[in-house]
Amino acid sequence: MYAIDFPIHVGKREHLNKAFINYFVEQYGMMALEAMDALTTESFLEFLDSQGVSKAVLLSEYSPEVTGIVPVEFTAKFSGDSGKLIPFGSININSDVDSGVQAEHALVKLGCKGLKLLPSYGFYYPYDRRLYGAYDEASSLGAVVMFHTGTSLFPKTRIRYANPLLLDEVANDFPQLKIVMSHGGRPFWYSEAEWLLRRHSNMFIDISGIPPGQIPRNFPKLERFYDRFVFGSDWPNVISIKGQIDQVTRLAYKADTIEAILFRNAERLLDISSFVTKRSANL
Repeated sequence: MYAIDFPIHVGKREHLNKAFINYFVEQYGMMALEAMDALTTESFLEFLDSQGVSKAVLLSEYSPEVTGIVPVEFTAKFSGDSGKLIPFGSININSDVDSGVQAEHALVKLGCKGLKLLPSYGFYYPYDRRLYGAYDEASSLGAVVMFHTGTSLFPKTRIRYANPLLLDEVANDFPQLKIVMSHGGRPFWYSEAEWLLRRHSNMFIDISGIPPGQIPRNFPKLERFYDRFVFGSDWPNVISIKGQIDQVTRLAYKADTIEAILFRNAERLLDISSFVTKRSANL
């Protein structure tokens, strides 16, 4: 069975700060860093085909203190024109440029389908009013906004900003905004993230960074909210995306639930059918 990977990280050494490069090499080795540097759009598409991934969301990133800066221009260009790689932008909350203008640049001018925000890497609360321009722009365009929730072992991360309950205010103020809680609040706040699905119909959970075998225990009401979970590998933090997909297919859920998690929910969230047309018009 194929999957839509929601999300994947791409970037080059030049986008990472020195401390994170050291951490990355310590965790994954120099060869992994060199492999990232050598990636091209074509070679990455071949890799995804080999892993059973039909489409993938590629993330930009603005977290200079923790990891670095992967510019939206890089992500959009790397994604190319095939429609298989779907770029997401990011927001610099400390910029003099209004967040709504930044969002318009990513979503309209560069054809991104959403934004990824990392409050615990940027040291801000997701309900910071400086971000509301971006939320308003994304909501009006039907774009997705993903938030890193839960823990991270990266040096300098501030975990207090990553509780999914902090998104309750955003969801209340922007009831049409499609909000994805990346990692489902791992591992402290799984129940809080799942509860938010009951409270807000515009909220979703991506299961990246969670061992698939632990999903039924972490989200006991998943089948009740089967239309609100999406698959993600968080590559390159896992080596085998196919292995992750295979584990999900073996979970004791109905076939419709497995399909919803692996690709149908993502298709709906991303409005896949119109993606190529919209993006091509803006390039």
